[in-house]
Amino acid sequence: MSRYINIGDKNGRNAEVLFSGVTKKPVFKMVTQAGKETKTLRVVKGTAATSYEGLMLKYKTSEAMVDEILNGDPEIDLLMTGKYISSSSRVYVDQKLQPVARIHKIEKVFDVDGNLKEERIPKENNANILSDFPIKPTGKLFPKNSIYNKLVFAKKYQLSHVNGLTFDFLFDIAKELHDSDSIALLGAGPKSNEPLVFQDGGKTYRAFIEGRVKAKSYLLIMHLSNIELKSIT
Repeated sequence: MSRYINIGDKNGRNAEVLFSGVTKKPVFKMVTQAGKETKTLRVVKGTAATSYEGLMLKYKTSEAMVDEILNGDPEIDLLMTGKYISSSSRVYVDQKLQPVARIHKIEKVFDVDGNLKEERIPKENNANILSDFPIKPTGKLFPKNSIYNKLVFAKKYQLSHVNGLTFDFLFDIAKELHDSDSIALLGAGPKSNEPLVFQDGGKTYRAFIEGRVKAKSYLLIMHLSNIELKSIT
């Protein structure tokens, strides 16, 4: 499904254009020995009582739990395991695996060595892709072959025009990136230095835009990343 994003260029122009993900159809399909096509279904793997935490609550020690597993099958719920389900919902539980109605979220911040630096209330991010300030290139260009070795791209979206004017607008952006064989860093906010947030309460992403042109056609891809690759040494 396509959505709108307010994007600008280095010349101060901006427009609301479409962006959407492209889902590739699988090349291979799974079949049985008889050649019949298979399908994927969601089933219940286990219940809270048969989970590791649930068994520890019941048997208190790992040794006692191992003895019971060797002598029987306490980790299998014969009534529930394998049942088909169509949907699921997230439920928060306490240490006794009982559902709770009220929770307090705490965000833990760790340093590069894994030590806890700070505990804080998580910040609720507001969507900024359709704000009064368009998403614009920050002016930083990165060669394609170098940026792919530094970041993990979690998502990618294709930008599309909605009329003739936005076609020319996006084509010019794509051509400039294509000619320089590089991708540009995008930023949100009044100073174009903030990460992108696509929905209220969503994650923040660093966005990079890649452009390709062929004759009178263009392709603009927005790559999203929230993980940076670093050398172990």
